[in-house]
Amino acid sequence: MSRMRIDDEEIRDADIFEILLDNFPDIIHSVNEKGQIVYTNKRAEILLNYSRDELIGMSVHEIYSDEVQEAVKAGFSNLKQKGDKTVESVLKAKDGKTLPVEIRSFSIYDDAGAFIRTFSILRDIRPIKELQASLVHASRLAAIGELSSGVAHDINNPLTVILLSNEMVLRELGKGAPDEAAVGRLESFSGDIQRASKSIQKLADHLRNFSRGMADKYVEVDIASCIEDALFITSNKIKTVNLDIQFDAELETYLTTGISNNIEQVFANLISNACDAVMDGEKRTLSITVEASTFDNHPSWLTTVTDTGSGIPENELEDIFQSFYTTKDKGKGTGLGLSITRGIIRDHKGDIIVSSIEGKGTSFMIHLLQSPPADA
Repeated sequence: MSRMRIDDEEIRDADIFEILLDNFPDIIHSVNEKGQIVYTNKRAEILLNYSRDELIGMSVHEIYSDEVQEAVKAGFSNLKQKGDKTVESVLKAKDGKTLPVEIRSFSIYDDAGAFIRTFSILRDIRPIKELQASLVHASRLAAIGELSSGVAHDINNPLTVILLSNEMVLRELGKGAPDEAAVGRLESFSGDIQRASKSIQKLADHLRNFSRGMADKYVEVDIASCIEDALFITSNKIKTVNLDIQFDAELETYLTTGISNNIEQVFANLISNACDAVMDGEKRTLSITVEASTFDNHPSWLTTVTDTGSGIPENELEDIFQSFYTTKDKGKGTGLGLSITRGIIRDHKGDIIVSSIEGKGTSFMIHLLQSPPADA
């Protein structure tokens, strides 16, 4: 283990402060009113692969990834006016590699209230992102586990059709050369076999895709399709509690930009929670609606998931998104589902809000930004 030594007892306080900043585990930088970096510490050199001389005077935009440039521009303007801000963003090193960070910034003003510069602390959150990816994947596998008890039934039905239809084909062929009527029956049996085989193939494909690890590329995703897939993956649990699903989608598609498996996981978590909440209720209904809205001054899709379950006590509403916090009985929940859900939504630049009345039900409102028009 290396040790830092200060031999000169007369060293100035400013020098000590500089040493502390240089050995701080996070990037620290200061940006002037023109958006130029006027100070940075050694950690920035290590993580971004620039020398300090290269960083000083550089536009702050140059150390951010291309996909967040608009957000950086808007954030800097907002920071100059409001004074402080905490966001997640993505840096870009000199070699082009990206680095997810959490940024805490505040502004400095002169006596007249004029803006002078910002100071920001940028924390490398790669370990957090890797842990979150592992938790999301584990959550998906848990959903697969809940589905597994119903898979046998979902496969057995089309498999029975295949076996019976194949037996009828063999019987027809055993009668000798088929006449016109027999050909028609054979074609019908063949169609049944094809439809049943595709049903099994669809189930297998969905299970395989859903259990994959997290993709790192965001693409255009249809929210309605994600909800339908989430209903499919939780279908066995829905049947077990006899939950009445009311899914209202007025438009054909609700396009956002994101990772489809992760958005599907959000809705699978909420549907699964609703199943648990309504188990002891007389009226067992889950309503899902999607409508156009706005979030953070951008067009968004507002998805509302409402159950008629037991509800959440008002004093617990602020805690339900915390890791390992659960309102379920001991052994029936890890307290990670809603924490993972919020993490995914925020990764997609959206937000999730909860509203609940104890004894009557709970609503989760999810904002996901609309994909920009194709000609934008």
